[in-house]
Amino acid sequence: MVRTDIVASVVEAVASAEGVEPVGLEPLHEYIDPTRLESRYEKERSEWHFVFHYADYQVTVTHDEQIFVDGELYR
Repeated sequence: MVRTDIVASVVEAVASAEGVEPVGLEPLHEYIDPTRLESRYEKERSEWHFVFHYADYQVTVTHDEQIFVDGELYR
């Protein structure tokens, strides 16, 4: 299975919810340490979810590559 760039995907999801281009958002590292998310995503194979706030949104990332922004699944 090919794993996506989870950090870029989170930024794109929040930008979509905000109605802006990804460069229009504050950097993700001002909210969380992106390396912690990347590490969990790349190494952890059991079921997990990672919840944090980014901009004015609650973001949930799951072990199976799903990203929710304020409870809405990003596609």
